[in-house]
Amino acid sequence: CERMARQGAIGIALANSPEFVAAAPGGKPIFGTNPVAFGIPQAAGPPLTFDMATSAIALFGVLTSKAKGEPLPEGVAYGRDGGFTTDASEALEGGAIATFGGHKGAGLSLCVELLAGVLSGGAVVGQCESKKLAKSWGHTMIAIQPDLLVDGFEAKAAAVLAATKASGPSIRLPGESSARTAAERTAADALPIPKQIWESICRTAEHGLPEQ
Repeated sequence: CERMARQGAIGIALANSPEFVAAAPGGKPIFGTNPVAFGIPQAAGPPLTFDMATSAIALFGVLTSKAKGEPLPEGVAYGRDGGFTTDASEALEGGAIATFGGHKGAGLSLCVELLAGVLSGGAVVGQCESKKLAKSWGHTMIAIQPDLLVDGFEAKAAAVLAATKASGPSIRLPGESSARTAAERTAADALPIPKQIWESICRTAEHGLPEQ
């Protein structure tokens, strides 16, 4: 999305993934974490970018908690019994990740499943044993050329962003914090990695992924 936005187009990305997310408490995993992303071109400065999983926590967050031996936040995953759990291993092995925002997140995740999974030609839930076993899941990328639809899009977008920033104290636009962190790490030429994560990377590089 950022690449599209740097070329002056509005970028929208919908990404499907294997079944990790339950549609409701007590349900089996049926959706992927199904993230959505947007890139909005700006006349001055880098594009506005925003991305989020439609699950209550991204898969990477669950894997990180498992690797570090830390509990998950409350209310983001289900255990084998269908109730909430903070055990990342249980969520991944017999449990499920929750959608964000209850039925609203479930509805949005379903739409991503249809538009990124079905429309892209990937493996389809209900027509295969699992997307993970099929090793097939899809992504849909959309580029919109704003000047074909409205005059002065970037100036109008800038006005909306400025008004949003001015609407209250300490308001932060999407991407501001991560862009600042990326710039600091690029300048330092260093990327901090937790010890447990680094050990997991080295173990996987030497021995490969564990058998499922």
